[in-house]
Amino acid sequence: MNMKYRKILAVTTAMMIMLSGCGAAQAAAGSSDASAQTTSVTYDAASKSEMFTERDLSGEYDEAAALKISLNGTSAEVTEEGTETKASAVTIDGSTISITAEGTYIFSGTLDDGMIVVEADDAAKVQIVLDGASVTSKTSAALYVKSADKVFVTTAEGTKNTLANGGTFTAIDDSNIDGAVFAKDDITFNGSGSLTVTSPAGHGIVGKDDVKIAGGTLGITAAKHGVQANDSARFAEAEVNISAGTDGVHVSDSADAEEGTASDSYFYIADATVKIDAGDDGIHADAQALIEGGSITVSESYEGIEALEIEISGGDIDVTASDDGLNAAGGNTTTTQSSSTSDTAQTGSASDTAQTTAAQGGTFGDDDWAGGKGGFPGGGGFSDGGTDGKIEISGGNTHITAGGDGVDANGSVTISGGTTIVEGPTSGDTSVIDFNGTGTITGGTFIGTGGAGMAESFSSAENQGLIAVSVGSQSAGQKVTLADADGNVIAEQTPELDYAVVYISTSDLQQGGTYTLTAGSYSETIELTDSIYSTISGGMGGGMMGGHGGMQNGDQGGMTGGPQNGSQESGMSGGPQGGMQGGPGAGQNSGDAAI
Repeated sequence: MNMKYRKILAVTTAMMIMLSGCGAAQAAAGSSDASAQTTSVTYDAASKSEMFTERDLSGEYDEAAALKISLNGTSAEVTEEGTETKASAVTIDGSTISITAEGTYIFSGTLDDGMIVVEADDAAKVQIVLDGASVTSKTSAALYVKSADKVFVTTAEGTKNTLANGGTFTAIDDSNIDGAVFAKDDITFNGSGSLTVTSPAGHGIVGKDDVKIAGGTLGITAAKHGVQANDSARFAEAEVNISAGTDGVHVSDSADAEEGTASDSYFYIADATVKIDAGDDGIHADAQALIEGGSITVSESYEGIEALEIEISGGDIDVTASDDGLNAAGGNTTTTQSSSTSDTAQTGSASDTAQTTAAQGGTFGDDDWAGGKGGFPGGGGFSDGGTDGKIEISGGNTHITAGGDGVDANGSVTISGGTTIVEGPTSGDTSVIDFNGTGTITGGTFIGTGGAGMAESFSSAENQGLIAVSVGSQSAGQKVTLADADGNVIAEQTPELDYAVVYISTSDLQQGGTYTLTAGSYSETIELTDSIYSTISGGMGGGMMGGHGGMQNGDQGGMTGGPQNGSQESGMSGGPQGGMQGGPGAGQNSGDAAI
């Protein structure tokens, strides 16, 4: 990974028992004074010109200079020596073609059970041009980059190409090959043709350094991750369709995890079109997900986009998730999380090692709770989720349909531009927006609908107003409309899920104005005397549970929602009614059924 995108990793020790007026609380389960080591990772502003070289994006090659190789079912032969790439750079052993020197190599034809192996010196740049080529390895990778400085896989214009594994991976060395394409060094996919990657027993594309997809049409079907990269996965000027049994795109450095250091693995997209159907996360990156443009559609996932820091500055994002839509969490501290499929360690492969980035603190998945929602009987209290997670939306169009929280950060949420639409469920302990630091909106348009039980609002609104209102039970398809005093509609949305709360913030919503909110059968005229108007009660504004599965061992301590409902005398200590004073919202004073 280019070091210019890495800055100082600042490691600080922070007390994790603070609860803001509107935010969620995080603390180590069973401890009222636990501390956690948290890590902040920041990057320079990214841009496509910094993320990709000209050669990455061009997809060009000199046919006259290239060596041509014909694939003939069970064998291969060199059919034409190039002016710059010589036949001596290729060794053919049965159905295995080994490339040992820098150059351009054009492949055509079909290899039924064989592989292309790149084993060049560390300074070599190797370009593999697929010109109507189909390579299947029944027991290994169709393309194995064992050593090189960088490999370009270029699809020739107008051609269809395939790289596939047959359903079994048998070790041929100590690399633990588990992808239809397996690269131990940087690899770039470009060109203007199409490539299908199929891996019925493993990952689609595995890159131990950077994986760049920078041209052409790429279809990936994999039993595990569609694209797995150690350092980065970067997308530009390509159309990519991924169907994966686990994560669609997974960026995580196992070496960082083993060393207990903060990961700087990241995902980046500029102007590509990426469509993902995933059994687990749509996109996971340990450190950062940078979305500057293009189009991302996650049609099915457990969590849609997950990273310690998610930054959306452009593009069109449409995420459907059975749990959280956007999740900024602080890494995994254990190899297996008991209550989230997204946190379960993958077995049988080193590249599937669960992430154990201890320095980042906290856990991914399950809404950042250990053993269930903190405070419920048997729930085990709060997990050590950390506070260094960050979601920043400054542009683009983002639409989230979530079965859990719509926008969830173990840290801060900041919206300063773009259009963000969130639709969440009415059942369960979910919220349209969930954070345990600050939630700030300073620009753009935000419309959210979802459940009322655990709902919380932004902690501040600047430059424009925010309305967060409980509207009773409304059915899917019942339009939400906000109009100004003159009857002009300034915001509207037709939720596709049932809803009980509505959030609206837009630049047309200003303090001092009068507005009419209509949501199905509900209607209210609102005078915005402050920057935020909220009738949302309950949620995470309350205190910590002191009883069953909570932060302390009191018999009946509970999470309290009102401004003065927490135990003033006991604070966070245990006891019959021990609790932490809560923020705004309705709650109960004590007892087992405090939530």
